[in-house]
Amino acid sequence: MSLALNDLLICCRQLEHDRATERRKAVEKFKHLIQDSETIRLLDQHSDSKQGKCLNWDAVFRFLQKYIQKETECLRTAKPNVLASTQATRQKKMQEISSLVKYFIKCANKRAPRLKCQELLNYIMDAVKDSSSGAIHGADCSNILLKDILSVRKYWCEIPQQQWTELFSVYFRLYLKPSQDINRVLVARIIQAVTKGCCSQTDGLNTKFWDFFSKAIQHARQEKSSAGLNHILAAFIIFLKTLAVNFRIRVCELGDEILPTLLYIWTQHRLNDSLKEEIIELFQLQICIHHPKGAKTQEKGAYESRKWKSILYNLYDLLVNEISHIGSRGKYCSGSRNVAVKENLIELMADVCHQVFNEDIRSLEISQSYTTTQREFNDYSAPSKKRKIELGWEVIKAHLQKSQNDFDIVPWLQIATQLISKYPASLPNCELSPLLMILHQLLPQQRRGARTPYVLRCLMEVALCQGKKSNLESSQKSDLLKLWIKIWSITFRGISSEQIQAENFSLLGAVIQGSLIEVDREFWKIFTGSVCRPLCPAVCCLTLALTICVVPETVKTGMEKNTCDVNRNFSLKEMIMKWLLFCQLEDDFEDSTELPPILHSNFPHLAVEKILVSLTMKNCKAAMNFFQSVPECEQHQKDTEEPSFSEVEELFLQTTFDKMDFLPIVKEHTMEKHNSSVSFSVHHNLKQSLDHCLLGLSEQLLSNYSSETSNSETLVRCSSLLVGVLGCYCYVGVIVEEEAYKSELFQKAKSLMQYAGESITLFKNKTNEESRIVSLRNMLHLCTRCLHNCTKRSPNKIASGFFLRLLTSKLMNDIADICTSLASIIKKPFDFGKVESVEDDTDENLTGMEDQSSLSLFNDYPASSVIDANESGESQITIGAMNPLAEEHLSKQDLLFLDMLKFLCVCVTTVQTSTVSFRAADIRKKLLMLIDSTMLDPTRSLHLHMYLVLLKELPGGEYPLPMEDVVKLLKPLSSVCSLYHRDQDVCKTILNHVLHIVRNLCQGDMDAENTRDAQGQFLTVIEAFWRLTKEGKCTFSVRMALVKCLKTLLEADPYSKWAILSIMEKDFPVNEVFPQFLADNHHQVRMLATESVNRLFQHMKQGGSSTSLKALPLKLQQTAFENAYLKAQEGMREVSHRAENSESLDELCNRKAIFLMMIALVLYYSPVCEKQALFALCKSVKENGLEPHLIKKVLEKISEAFGYRHVEDFMASHLDYLVLEWLNLRDSEHSLSSFPFILLNYKNIEDFYRSCYKVLIPHLVMRSNFDEVKSIANQIQEDWKNLLTDCFPKIIVNILPYFAYEGTGDSGMAQQRKTATKVYDMLKDENLLGKQIDHLFISNLPEIVVELLMTLHEPATSGASQSTDSCDFSGDLDPAPNPPHFPSHVIKATFAYISNCHKTKLKSILEILSKSPDSYQKILLAICEQAAETNNVYKKHRILKIYHLFVSLLMDDIQSGLGGAWAFVLRDVIYTLIHYINQRPSRFMDVSLRSFSLCCDLLSRVCHTAVTYCKDALESHLHVIVGTLIPLVDDQMEIQKQVLDLLKYLVIDNKDNENLYITIKLLDPFPDHVVFKDLRITQQKIKYSRGPFSLLEEINHFLSVSVYDALPLTRLEGLKDLRRQLEQHKHQMMDLMKASQDNPQDGIMVKLVVSLLQLSKMAVNHTGEREVLEAVGSCLGEVGPIEFSTIAIQHSKDTSYTKALELFEDKELQWTFIMLTYLNNTLVEDCVKVRSAAVTCLKSILATKTGHSFWEIYKTTTDPMLIYLQPFRTSRKKFLEVPRLDKESPLEGLDDTSLWIPQSENHDVWLKTLTCAFLNSGGTKSEVLQLLKPMCEVTEH
Repeated sequence: MSLALNDLLICCRQLEHDRATERRKAVEKFKHLIQDSETIRLLDQHSDSKQGKCLNWDAVFRFLQKYIQKETECLRTAKPNVLASTQATRQKKMQEISSLVKYFIKCANKRAPRLKCQELLNYIMDAVKDSSSGAIHGADCSNILLKDILSVRKYWCEIPQQQWTELFSVYFRLYLKPSQDINRVLVARIIQAVTKGCCSQTDGLNTKFWDFFSKAIQHARQEKSSAGLNHILAAFIIFLKTLAVNFRIRVCELGDEILPTLLYIWTQHRLNDSLKEEIIELFQLQICIHHPKGAKTQEKGAYESRKWKSILYNLYDLLVNEISHIGSRGKYCSGSRNVAVKENLIELMADVCHQVFNEDIRSLEISQSYTTTQREFNDYSAPSKKRKIELGWEVIKAHLQKSQNDFDIVPWLQIATQLISKYPASLPNCELSPLLMILHQLLPQQRRGARTPYVLRCLMEVALCQGKKSNLESSQKSDLLKLWIKIWSITFRGISSEQIQAENFSLLGAVIQGSLIEVDREFWKIFTGSVCRPLCPAVCCLTLALTICVVPETVKTGMEKNTCDVNRNFSLKEMIMKWLLFCQLEDDFEDSTELPPILHSNFPHLAVEKILVSLTMKNCKAAMNFFQSVPECEQHQKDTEEPSFSEVEELFLQTTFDKMDFLPIVKEHTMEKHNSSVSFSVHHNLKQSLDHCLLGLSEQLLSNYSSETSNSETLVRCSSLLVGVLGCYCYVGVIVEEEAYKSELFQKAKSLMQYAGESITLFKNKTNEESRIVSLRNMLHLCTRCLHNCTKRSPNKIASGFFLRLLTSKLMNDIADICTSLASIIKKPFDFGKVESVEDDTDENLTGMEDQSSLSLFNDYPASSVIDANESGESQITIGAMNPLAEEHLSKQDLLFLDMLKFLCVCVTTVQTSTVSFRAADIRKKLLMLIDSTMLDPTRSLHLHMYLVLLKELPGGEYPLPMEDVVKLLKPLSSVCSLYHRDQDVCKTILNHVLHIVRNLCQGDMDAENTRDAQGQFLTVIEAFWRLTKEGKCTFSVRMALVKCLKTLLEADPYSKWAILSIMEKDFPVNEVFPQFLADNHHQVRMLATESVNRLFQHMKQGGSSTSLKALPLKLQQTAFENAYLKAQEGMREVSHRAENSESLDELCNRKAIFLMMIALVLYYSPVCEKQALFALCKSVKENGLEPHLIKKVLEKISEAFGYRHVEDFMASHLDYLVLEWLNLRDSEHSLSSFPFILLNYKNIEDFYRSCYKVLIPHLVMRSNFDEVKSIANQIQEDWKNLLTDCFPKIIVNILPYFAYEGTGDSGMAQQRKTATKVYDMLKDENLLGKQIDHLFISNLPEIVVELLMTLHEPATSGASQSTDSCDFSGDLDPAPNPPHFPSHVIKATFAYISNCHKTKLKSILEILSKSPDSYQKILLAICEQAAETNNVYKKHRILKIYHLFVSLLMDDIQSGLGGAWAFVLRDVIYTLIHYINQRPSRFMDVSLRSFSLCCDLLSRVCHTAVTYCKDALESHLHVIVGTLIPLVDDQMEIQKQVLDLLKYLVIDNKDNENLYITIKLLDPFPDHVVFKDLRITQQKIKYSRGPFSLLEEINHFLSVSVYDALPLTRLEGLKDLRRQLEQHKHQMMDLMKASQDNPQDGIMVKLVVSLLQLSKMAVNHTGEREVLEAVGSCLGEVGPIEFSTIAIQHSKDTSYTKALELFEDKELQWTFIMLTYLNNTLVEDCVKVRSAAVTCLKSILATKTGHSFWEIYKTTTDPMLIYLQPFRTSRKKFLEVPRLDKESPLEGLDDTSLWIPQSENHDVWLKTLTCAFLNSGGTKSEVLQLLKPMCEVTEH
């Protein structure tokens, strides 16, 4: 031991001497020795090296403690009754002891905190608890705690949760102690610091400490002393913010309990400003928690109670009085005083007004609890004082009118502004005009008053509010318009006033935005003269004006007489451009010395550039809108680092499901069009003028440049302006990028940036020159703002590419070199001596592995080496220890360094898309050298910041980093995390920053070794944090950051191939780890994990600017659901077993919300788990008490997202499965009567049974539970056997397939067959259906066939031996339908079984169905109805497979004639498929592609069958088929070959087919593309077989094709060809024109125009509307304007009408013919409801006597219509009698005027109502017309 330490050791031992004089001497020597530099050096060295046997600071402190104990003991045992002088001596002695301790701690920790935290805390706690040590010593120890421990970051991070709570408990008891000796303010500050520490370093204080705060506030009321209360309230606010997330209800109750006391303190005590601020913040916080996002009712997510309502009214009353007092004080105080009230008070008042204002309540009597005296307060029987308060907008209006004094008016203007701004809906429509009138009256009464800006701001908010209101009455709009015109006029006149210019422009902009008045020409004068300068408010207003209004060509500028003559030659657009750029209209740049404001002010990025470029366009408004419509890049929507409380408010609303943004509404059928394909016409003169101005401006800067005096910011702004304009030009397609690089503007921008770069070179040589730092930082911010590394094409991205080209290699390297030099400077102020030590704790070793060399992560490194802001404890501004990442640690030079670093990172991540003059790889190399182990010192604040910037910014580009760079970037991560693992704030930031690197970890096999290395480094850190989480050593904020990392890992590696965490030699894939966070202790962590649970079911692929979702394999999804369900369930069950108090109630609500949200997300994102999830929900209603109203909210959102009209429809689509699973639970609790029918929106069990018995009874029958069937019948008062009859088709489908199934010895199937046999035998019993069963079978055969078909489920994994056509269209992830379900071979076998059992022993089921031909129509229609009812793509696809299966059976048997229905079937199938093809989505998913392919396959099969067996049947449909298929070839590459094969078969293979030859000749030509080459040649050979056509022949050819009205797209190619013909044969057209003019009515050109107009009319609201209308427009454009006779272009009479007159003389038969023709055409409609109604009408009409007569006459004609109507013809034995409506005055009901004048409904509904009224009136005698009612009820045209 050295001599110095030996002396110290001897001295320390002397401190324990029994004689007081010896101890006194030793103390003096001790003080001297611990100042000795050699002693200090050695003690530091020993403390850092942890040499156990050597004397170190901790050992010396132990000696010191023994000395203190000795002295304290002596004082304790001394005589108590002594003179005052002796007592004073003793107190002085204690002060000396305290001073000695303080002095020692200062000496030990001066260079770095070296004393053990626990030792210090134990000493202080003992001293504070020990009453004998005296108040002075206790206060001194408390001071040490506050200044020397709680302000030191190392100690702050080392204090465990138990110690925090003990500190809190001890000091709160001290605070509540009724003693005069206690320094309450000091104790309160410690409580605030401890609360802050506990809530930032742990998950917060225990809920058992609720009462402490309540007592403290009560204590302040009783003692009438508020000493330290502001610190207590500050602590309380921290406490509430932390606990509110988990315990919202309890926090609300606590607020209800405490706030009345605070109201009393406010009114009865004299409060200082700081205390008022805290009380206001506490009230604001409570309002946020009670009313998240302003929610007013419990239904919308608010927490309501009577007590809270009372508090709100009292608070409102208090605030009204407070604001009045502030106004009064302002009026009578001397000197100048601000008229405005503090913002926080205004915000609070606005929030309170929003809650208490109600349109129905104008005044209210309240109990003023806060004015109660202390005695009354304790005596609860004493009555409260009553007081009447005024409420509503009347109060605000009254205060704005009752005084002329600004001090009275301004606060209420502030309140109105804030209230309307935050809650626009709170301003009722009826209050708009009165309020506007008052504001208008306040506006001119200026007298240079201070109120004007406040009036203008309020008017702006009113304008914005009115703009959002769509339900204003016309009279009200008229009144408002008059007021706005007056306000506009006053505002316009005051625009030149600089003091209120910003407010004036904001108001004008708001008025324009809401289109509240018509903007006149005068307005544009503002932007042309010297009335105002082009500053930011003016530019923002101009942006709005250009977006909404059309710019006049010219404007008379009468503002300045001397400019009139000059301006005469300039257009308004040019004048605005020159005003913006400060260009003189005479172009004398040389004379102008002043630079335009756009070069020395900040504007929104590219705002000026967009305006300038838009002004050069012919359609300025369209260009401006085009620019404004560009969505902001996600990377630039910067989120705040610190989460605000608004996130917690959103969390509350998510927990009550009043905000469900976790479920996006995705529309599959829409595809975003690429906007940049839009072309704009440029005004070349204006473009030249703009270029000239910009060149002049840049030349002015370049010619006046001086390296000493020129401002580099101005140079950068100018070059940014030039490339911004070029970028905007490129975006609108005026120039291409290559042109831009060669342009003079770009060259000027380059020169400007070269000059700007010289400032960097100058700084490089003098990096300590502070005067340049601010300017350089501004310059770098400007440069960084110009760069965008997003992937989406936008003006920003193009301009960013141009700007990158301006950056020289020298500039970039200079900045990189400055970074290197600044990083290596060692500065004193913030860096404390670095010490190499490892603490002797072993419990923190987290790796749990043998090999510690590479994985010694998160050991306790010396926290002394972790930076501390205020170890000395001198800083009193911050309560608690400062975050190492706080900006206060950084000098201006450091901040410049970080700005440079960020700029370089953005450059190298953006550069990969552009050719630039610097080498990005070299710059990146220099950046990565900064974090090399020789350079990086993470104990320094600057280096920690530097590493975090690189970690966040370097991997953030469009392209991944090279893998070796990723490895370098991750190398320091472990040691940095290890160093700071106890500092929760730093850990959270590190995890949030490291997220960005995950995408770089899955680069495949490009660099396998480095990839594995990088993945290993990253996963090691994640493993360590996960282990810390499991040990309870991470706060919720760190756990949230960890969840984000795991979520990002799931996105990068959804299969968890490499994302595997290893702990204790066990592997845990991330997809198994992630669900564990659903049961986390903190609600926000659980919520974040739940919102991201879809990553377990879908692979989120980031592709450029969009995200695509791909479902994960079935097994992964099922495992994920199981894990997530179990974890969410586990969390719920744990809580439900606890005792019921407010905390557990909160926890239970939160856990239920998590469970419900998890289920909702699974329902939305996982079709294969949808049914399981829905059943889990039903089960949880019973088992976990999930609230039905919450479930209904979720199900409504889900059903809306899936496109269901009602939640009942969604639930009904799964009801079969849900009931089956419910009954399978087989326990008394899960009987059918206990099923949660409330989820289907049924009020009672009777409604449920009545609506759903067809689903329920088959399940009960299959369980032989006929008693329950009888019970249902009794409930709904029906005969139970009738119910069985109704359900027969569905019951039999649960039986027959098991009889027909010839299985493979499957035991499950054998059991099912046994059950089916048993049930069938019971049904045959005479007591049930008996012999009736056979009749039911025959009469319900079509329904049975449909039900059987609906059981089809063909898994993709079906065995090869039983593979079918429908297997080809099956997917691995097609969800199973409702039970029962069978593969197609079982269904076919069942059909065979039915035909074998039929008494006639017919060969196939089709022969049986042919006996009643309408069976086919019924079955096909029923299948189509099922498809039309669902929006679920999987269900639709399965129904298409069913359709494919049944139609294939029909096609195989079409030779038999299908009982005469063959023609109908053929046409019905062709049009059904065509309609489905036309409804294709613009972007295919896997399932929609398979559906589409299936349709094409089936259409091909039908066409082949028709050509082979049906002769001319395809002839009339060929044009529709070919016209539908042509657009698919280019649109859908996936099925191009399939479509082309079918087209070639129809046109090329059948060119010699006698039935198709003529039709092929009449086809519209095929497109002139390579893929159609053979088809085009073939068709043209046939068409022009007799030589080329003249234009007249071409037109006649075009007119000869009659196409079904609903498919105008099939004429698109014909229209395109017609336009070409018209264009090429103009001379022939002239002759045709002349001929048409001679005879307009029969002229071919007139017929053509009529036909084209008819086509365009047909195209509206149909597929391909836009393309057809454009093609028709092109043809009409070629024809040109022709003067036709007005009678020439008239609607020709319907051909069916003309034909009817020719064929029939009888009126009734004529009508029958017209109606049947119409109904026949309707049978091929797209709408299934219309087709179904047409079928009903056809059957009825043909069953009448008139129908039979018509049939007999018409069958002699050659028209094929009756062939199609064959299935609807009924037996002649009995005619349908139509009942006559014999009314006395049949037309009386038609006198109602409302019937003839359309009301609020649309035109189609009105027509429908009117026609039905005619039919119901009894005035229609024709039975044919009477039978059309079903059509009238559905048709919408």
